[in-house]
Order: sequence, then structure tokens, then C-alpha cells
Amino acid sequence: MRVACPECAAEYDLPPAFAARLSEGRTLRCARCGITWAPQAPSQAEPPEAPAVAKISAPALAPAAPAAETPAPGAPATPTAPVPALHAASPDSDLSDALAALFVADDPPPRPADRPQPQAPASAPSAWATAFAWTGSILLLFGAAAAAWHWRFDLVEAWPPAVRAFIALGLAG
Repeated sequence: MRVACPECAAEYDLPPAFAARLSEGRTLRCARCGITWAPQAPSQAEPPEAPAVAKISAPALAPAAPAAETPAPGAPATPTAPVPALHAASPDSDLSDALAALFVADDPPPRPADRPQPQAPASAPSAWATAFAWTGSILLLFGAAAAAWHWRFDLVEAWPPAVRAFIALGLAG
């Protein structure tokens, strides 16, 4: 059920369970203006309103005449695709017939044999390549740690908070 505040016209959607209890004298408070009011409970005799549905009729479509434009001197000629001629829709023709003339496929969809086949996934790297990658990564980490130990005094001098990292690792000295 949809209710509106009588003061500021803010609209709210009430859940069906809450709307059913409005006949008990429940009050609502507006979140926008703060007024409290008792909305009217919906009468059970009235069925809810159905939304109005408008029937769409087919408009009379006339053939479109392409506008003749003269290109600027020295400009390359722009190729234009021919516009399909539209038939005039009679009152008894369906809108889908009128629109079907607009969406005529030039080429049929490709057959399954013409579609490119998906490539097979690349084979998994060999065990040697994986072992080489892990070994290289571990050596790189050991190299970074050795460089940090070798140049620890220069690192602390350039960036004083680094001393806390060396103390936490027990490498102060």
C-alpha cells in the first residue's frame, strides 16, 4: 500500500502486513517532516487498480529520402550505405511487419563450420620450468636480504625508521 504524508506529500510503501493493521488505529511518522498521522486503511471491497495498458498502433511509415549533402572541397568522399525502403503501413498491418523492414539481415549468420574453432589451452609448464621459477624467486629473496644486511648502516642513515625493522628481526648491531 502506498501512503503519502498529509503535510509534505512524501510517499511511502507500506508492507502488506503493516497495511493490514492500519484498521487497529496505527499511526505513522513522516521521516521528512516528523508529523504523525493515522492513514486510512484500504477498504476490502475495492480491488486494487490495475495499471492501464495502452495499445500501440503501427505508424504510417513513408520511404525515407536521403538528404543530399555536398562534401567540402578536398574532403574525401564518404561512402553511404543504402537505406532500405520502408513500406507504408496500412492500418491493418502489424507494427512488427513495419519494423521488420528496418532490420533485414544482409548476410546470413555463419554456419557452425565457418566459425573459428576455439584454440586448445596451452599446455602446463614442465616440472623443470616450475622448479627453475621457484629457485629463481627464492634466490632473489635471499639476495635482497643479504643486501639489506650488508648495507644496513646506510639504510638506517638514509631512512631512520628502518632501525625498528632491524631490531624486530634481531639484526641490530
